[in-house]
Amino acid sequence: MTMSFTKIRIITTKIFCIYIFSVNLLYPSFALEPSSDSSSKPIRIIVPFAPGGSNDIVGRALANELSIKLKRNVFIENRPGAGGVMGTEMGAHADPDGNTLVLISSTFTMNPSIMKLNYDPVKSFIPVAMIGMGPSVIAVNAQLPVQNMRELVEYSKKNPGTLFFGSAGVASFQHFQVELLKLKSGADITTIHYKGGSPALVDLASGHVQVALGSLIQMQSFIRSGKVKLLAVAGPKRLELIPNIPTLHESGIDMDASNWWALLAPRGTPNSIVEGLHRDINSVLGSVQMKQHLDTEGVEIIMSGRAELENLIRDDTNKWAVIAKKTGIKAE
Repeated sequence: MTMSFTKIRIITTKIFCIYIFSVNLLYPSFALEPSSDSSSKPIRIIVPFAPGGSNDIVGRALANELSIKLKRNVFIENRPGAGGVMGTEMGAHADPDGNTLVLISSTFTMNPSIMKLNYDPVKSFIPVAMIGMGPSVIAVNAQLPVQNMRELVEYSKKNPGTLFFGSAGVASFQHFQVELLKLKSGADITTIHYKGGSPALVDLASGHVQVALGSLIQMQSFIRSGKVKLLAVAGPKRLELIPNIPTLHESGIDMDASNWWALLAPRGTPNSIVEGLHRDINSVLGSVQMKQHLDTEGVEIIMSGRAELENLIRDDTNKWAVIAKKTGIKAE
């Protein structure tokens, strides 16, 4: 008796399913499910600020060199908003598979003291690697009739309500630093918040705001254009790239506005993956190409251990909580 085509297809399908099941038992790596190996997938680095800012520049430099070393696509995803909180929150809730990292800066340790977060700065993340540190510089629009910090402070007091400071956002690094600057110097400056440091600098160059603070990285192109001039280095010493620019301490203002950058992974990322990333990132940071690139941007590479990074985050979080209380900074 001849079987119908339908019956033959059903029997064949059953035999095929039994075969596949047997192969999966004998050779699990042959299973038809998607591979759990993430070593060939792209690595996303979330930068919680707009393109063009210091976080973005540092992140892109690292992503480029890391892509070459790992022979994998490492790309930047900018997620600005709320002083870096929106992008950081996205990173905290990302799959902990080693394919998502979050680039943080000092701002990461400032936000907990002034706003309610949907993540825990310590418990939601695992430290991966420190990248570097760089002092900020204070700049003004080239048309402003001041040549140094003392003249800027005097001008602000003689012309109250006329100077506007471009901040990278509420609770951003710049927001904290300008409030500290006002506290230390008595300057009369009104803060205007932007979604990132780059838009603030565009308005500084055009004269919509008169004062800004940021890393030398993000200031470079505006300085070269002649529309912006530097008044001070907000770090412990003068920079080799701009040796004629004095520090805030030399200008009579006792403050240090150095910024730092690091990478975190979502909590739950396997330690073996994190350790591998730590080694690869430090290898890239130790390369001549990376050093030359970041040197020209005023960033000092720092290759510390993961435990040291975790301690830095804890210590800075406590430090900025005290400063937030003194200056009265609040999230809007």
